Amino acid sequence: MATAAASATNGHSRDGKLPASLKLGWATGAFGVALLMNGITGLILLFAASILQIDPWLAGTVIFLAKLIDVVTDPIVGVWSDRFESPRGRRRPFLFWGAITGAASFALIFTAPSFESQVVTALYLFVVLSFYAIAYTIYNIPYISMPAEMTDSYHERSSIHAYRMVFVSLGSLIASAGIKAALEYLGKTEAQSYAIVGIGCAVLIFISMMVAYLTTAKAPFTQGTKSTKSNAAQMVDEFNAVRSNKHFLRLIAVKFAQLMGIQISGAAFAYFFVQSLERGFDVLAIFGLTVSISTIVFAPIIVWFSRKFGKKNAYYLAGGMGVLYALSWSLGDAGEPIWAIVMRAALVGITFTGNVVMAMSMLTDIINADANRTGVRREGAFTALYSFVEKLTGAIGPLVVGFALTFAGFNNKLPFDVPQGGNVDIALLMSVSWLPAFFGLVAMLILSGYKLTEQDISQETKRVFE
Repeated sequence: MATAAASATNGHSRDGKLPASLKLGWATGAFGVALLMNGITGLILLFAASILQIDPWLAGTVIFLAKLIDVVTDPIVGVWSDRFESPRGRRRPFLFWGAITGAASFALIFTAPSFESQVVTALYLFVVLSFYAIAYTIYNIPYISMPAEMTDSYHERSSIHAYRMVFVSLGSLIASAGIKAALEYLGKTEAQSYAIVGIGCAVLIFISMMVAYLTTAKAPFTQGTKSTKSNAAQMVDEFNAVRSNKHFLRLIAVKFAQLMGIQISGAAFAYFFVQSLERGFDVLAIFGLTVSISTIVFAPIIVWFSRKFGKKNAYYLAGGMGVLYALSWSLGDAGEPIWAIVMRAALVGITFTGNVVMAMSMLTDIINADANRTGVRREGAFTALYSFVEKLTGAIGPLVVGFALTFAGFNNKLPFDVPQGGNVDIALLMSVSWLPAFFGLVAMLILSGYKLTEQDISQETKRVFE
């Protein structure tokens, strides 16, 4: 059995600082991941309901069901990458195939045809969304598992995710600002516009993901755990061990509550901008640009804050900003001034950075603490369950918004930029303001019980090496 105390197996130390070039190269992949995820999350309900002409409730249901594919694929890929043996490391081969399938899935979704029967259209969309879910899993779970193998340093784990945050923000910039600006220019109500954007973004996704694969050839990695048990039996053992980790359960409960608000808001946000605020995609692009700039600016500040005041307090700061941001939309109305939209976007940058960097840094802490305690490396298993929560909320968000719009009487036969007012505005306000604020408060309450500290990890590490 390979133990957690073992050094990296490719001749590179896991102690101390990682080279900036390695952190930069690995982080590049986050651009493609962010573009792949956010490009679809931010548009899929609008695209399905208003461009492909699928009823909102059916569109939300299709998106939800496709995400359920991850119930099977997440644990399989997680444990598979834990046990995989390769001279290139356990994780990197998955990055290669994930880059190809991930890029292809993005293009297939936004080139989807609209058949005479919306049921047939919905079935086609289900197939390509399922392919996307599998492709995203193949790349992202091994990718996110890599930092736990690359370093044992408590604060270096925050640093590497701060690098990642820069590329997450750049990918999100293209997903939110770039795509919206392109659609505004090409014609945001035309199916051909989405096809052009889908193919162009697929190229960017492939390049980004392949760069991460190529530049991490010398990244430190550890050997997988040897076992004589069957794959199914070991999968059960791995996930039983993960589920019994109280720090991990606390963290994913925080993320579930937090992401519920984020995903519901994300599914409704494009509609909210054009329906309730009566603004075009050009203003939505300005919003996205501001978020990305704010994220890049605040990434090192959040890391500094966490070093000085602790990761938990940095997480509290980000969560509190998120609640204030969500509630601020209750004061918004048609013709909202640009300066107010920009101020909100800057606030999102702080929230987004803190939530992502601190959550991922804490996850890596938990993985290494568990490895030190048990002697077994379970990066893939932990990441799979963590990723599943992300995808589950990503499935529930469009489902909730789709049914809310249907019950509100939204007419998807009209051009989606024609304001419908009344109950539609109420449903959208609930989606982007009230529900996200509620879930944000719940997340902060759950976070209060998180207890794993730097001292706990240091003591466990010392015990292993004594």
